[in-house]
Amino acid sequence: MMCQNRAMRQIFFLIFVWSYFFSTLALCKGSKGNLQKALEGELNSIFDPNFNYSKFSGRMTDRDKVGNILKILSENKNIKFFRPGDFVEFRLARLGNSLCRGHIKNVEDQYFTIYVKDLFRCWKKSSYLRRGTQMVFYSVALAERVKDAGLFRVILIRKRVEYLDQMKRLNKFIWTYDQKKIKVSSSFDKKIVELENQKRRELDILIGKKRDQVFLQKEIVKKIDQVDSDLSYYKIENYEPDLDRWHLDHDLGLPVGKRPQGLKNN
Repeated sequence: MMCQNRAMRQIFFLIFVWSYFFSTLALCKGSKGNLQKALEGELNSIFDPNFNYSKFSGRMTDRDKVGNILKILSENKNIKFFRPGDFVEFRLARLGNSLCRGHIKNVEDQYFTIYVKDLFRCWKKSSYLRRGTQMVFYSVALAERVKDAGLFRVILIRKRVEYLDQMKRLNKFIWTYDQKKIKVSSSFDKKIVELENQKRRELDILIGKKRDQVFLQKEIVKKIDQVDSDLSYYKIENYEPDLDRWHLDHDLGLPVGKRPQGLKNN
């Protein structure tokens, strides 16, 4: 179960790294050559192409009763990149160059277990393989995995640098928050003072305009009254003195005829 969980974590890790790698390539498509050179330069600082990563040593710490399954202790930290099923070759450190072949069965911290089909290709049948026996291992798959791990490490370093840049910007904003707050507040206070001054000027203009309008209103009312007086004075009426006189005499109760008399012709 632990091996399955570890394998799942490794798969998710590879998916994450490769997704970031391809996204980086997509963003830098216009400068693909420069990106490749940069990655190669950083990779060379981590992965030494002149060093043989496929060769390492270890000691047998345990074996099963049949002798086909061996548990190996190795100080090489790169054994963590082994995967179940990887092919390895090994020889006993003091018994010549005869190689045995095996496959990785399990990987633990500083330990890995291998299955060996024929141990007697590099070991004598009459001898007992003791615990602690020194072995020299060869694995091309491990060397390839170490190189891939170096590339993944370069990508992760670049990702870490990006996160550090983001953290730097965030820290800078947080550290300068008080100064920015004071600056923003003073800027708005200045605008508020300017608006208040503008408001005061506009109100003063409006009050002066109102005073002028009230004065003009009074003058216009006077002019309207004068015009009404002139209109009343210059009013034209149709006056009929005879008819009006007859009606007036009736109103006063004077002796007049029932009808107005006609005009006398001179």
